[in-house]
Amino acid sequence: MKFGRLRVLLLMLADLACLVGVWAFVVWAYRALGPGHYKFGAEFYLRLWPAAIAYLAINAVFRLYHGSVLYPAAPVHPVEELRRLFASAFITHIGVIAYLALAYQSTEHYSRAVIVISGVLTAVLAQPIRDLLRGVLHRFDATRIPVLLTGDGERAARVAAALDRDCHSGFRVVETLPGDSREIASVAKAKGVRILVACQDPRLFQCQMTELVQAFDQIEYLPSDAAFPVFGAQSVSFDGACGLEMVNQRRMRALRHEKWVLDKLLSFIAFVLLSPFFVIVPVLIKLTSRGPVFYRQDRLGKRGRPIRVWKFRSMYVDADERLKEILASDPAKRAEWESNFKLSDDPRVTPLGRFLRKTSIDEFPQLFNVFAGDMALVGPRPIVEKEVAHYGDAYETFSSVKPGITGLWQASGRSDTDYARRVALDVQYVLNWSPWMDIWILFRTFGAVFLMRGAR
Repeated sequence: MKFGRLRVLLLMLADLACLVGVWAFVVWAYRALGPGHYKFGAEFYLRLWPAAIAYLAINAVFRLYHGSVLYPAAPVHPVEELRRLFASAFITHIGVIAYLALAYQSTEHYSRAVIVISGVLTAVLAQPIRDLLRGVLHRFDATRIPVLLTGDGERAARVAAALDRDCHSGFRVVETLPGDSREIASVAKAKGVRILVACQDPRLFQCQMTELVQAFDQIEYLPSDAAFPVFGAQSVSFDGACGLEMVNQRRMRALRHEKWVLDKLLSFIAFVLLSPFFVIVPVLIKLTSRGPVFYRQDRLGKRGRPIRVWKFRSMYVDADERLKEILASDPAKRAEWESNFKLSDDPRVTPLGRFLRKTSIDEFPQLFNVFAGDMALVGPRPIVEKEVAHYGDAYETFSSVKPGITGLWQASGRSDTDYARRVALDVQYVLNWSPWMDIWILFRTFGAVFLMRGAR
């Protein structure tokens, strides 16, 4: 448990650094740039130090430190983490304002604007700072929590690979074992491992559960590959019959309206902020290659309805002919195209187009599709007809919502993600959608685009 507790301590220090750093910056900025003769002394804010302790305590109550602080295990999902961090920052800063009001503190020493701005920035920056810390720890293989993985076959191998590359979970698989509970318990005792990740068949796991719970503090059970909504799930029990409550938020009309408003509002703000690109990029396209400024792609929208997706043109006008020549003359390129419907180092793309794709500027005109109601700001990928076969039985679920400019697969690696994983991520998004997931995806997409990670 020492690795887990050290990881918890470092996460607490990251949260503390975020809160204190934000307050220090906002107080300094308000003193330097604030309106009028700002006389609020920075030293008075030091007297509010108990707010930092309260913030960490609320995070602990919200199980933001790998569950139990003393017995850390799996963290909450990043989307749920974002929601709880926002709630924690909100509660902490509302508490500060309430304390100042109830304690009759003189308003000449404190600014409500400083407290409100600090609360917003803390909520926004807490998870990125945590992610930065996790990335550094993962890079140096530090403070990763040792676990045993039980199961065999492809699913166990995929889980092991996922845990190895996932810096959020903080797990390190010490050993992978088959389903013999006595061997599992013996290895766990010898290696001092107290957490088990079980990828067993439900019937086998049920038979061994009595022995396994005596050997481990926590068991993370992954019963199958079946996709179902779990991000907002919670445990339920009826007279000893235990299970999960899974919420289908797509069927809740109020939340659908909330998504519609969020899409329109954020798209309008994005269009205003990005309006210079709609002037500069067309000029650059015309100067660097012949052909139209915009390119319209025929795609499938909600329920398979044909739509036309707008983009800035990033290819030569004879791209279709070039593609046919490439696929006919290069077997490797043909195999890559048939697998992913994409080409690395695509010769059809213009030099300017490579930059537009790398930065995702070519997709900015899709904001018009959002205004027209054909697409959402966040959603599954808009696909072409011949890709439907790759979705199989999941296509009905996939096509039940509007496609998005960005989505879970773009936030999870963009072009670095193989096709099968793209399908899984698209379906996962549809089943687990929430407004908080959209906000998290937008944050992650901005980071992926800013770093030009995984783009082609």
